[in-house]
Amino acid sequence: MTLISLIIQGSALGITAGAAPGPLQTYLISETLTGGWRRSLPLIFVPILSDAPVLVLTTFILGQMPDLALQGISILGGSFVFYLAWGLWQRWRNDGVEKSGTIENSKRSFGRAVAMNLLNPNPYIFWTFVSGPILIEAIEKSWGFALAFLLGFYGVFMATMIAIITLFHQTRKLGPSVVHTIQLISILILVVFGGILIKEGLFG
Repeated sequence: MTLISLIIQGSALGITAGAAPGPLQTYLISETLTGGWRRSLPLIFVPILSDAPVLVLTTFILGQMPDLALQGISILGGSFVFYLAWGLWQRWRNDGVEKSGTIENSKRSFGRAVAMNLLNPNPYIFWTFVSGPILIEAIEKSWGFALAFLLGFYGVFMATMIAIITLFHQTRKLGPSVVHTIQLISILILVVFGGILIKEGLFG
């Protein structure tokens, strides 16, 4: 294990996590379409904040979380995703495309995104079985190695989210009807993700 190899591993996992379809990415797209890049840009910091307790739980209690705990998180997460989808649906019905995000709206969006990520079991599973073992090995080597891995991971993760924001901010120029349609699709995708989370929580 070398410093460069850890950065490469972290970067590869970061682009995988950032580009993989999920509730956070879908919410990011919806907020970008609604309020533009100014409203959604703060959301790139959500994984750093919400992953902190996840990292502690999964890295230092690796593999010891009972299945029941993850199932409970999954049910809560799915319910919260449904709640977000309902709010977006009401805004969609009012044809609410904003020219720019206010500070209050940005704060509200950020808080909801953090809560959604904390109630999503996927980060727990990801850090327990994929990134956690690499991080533990890096920590045993030195904290500098662990930091290199985390910088590689979150640096690329955030860059991927910025690319998503840029793409869908440009999509706003295609006109209200196109934006309105994509917003509806993102809401439906959120509903699907919510259903999947609840199903996994109830039936494993």
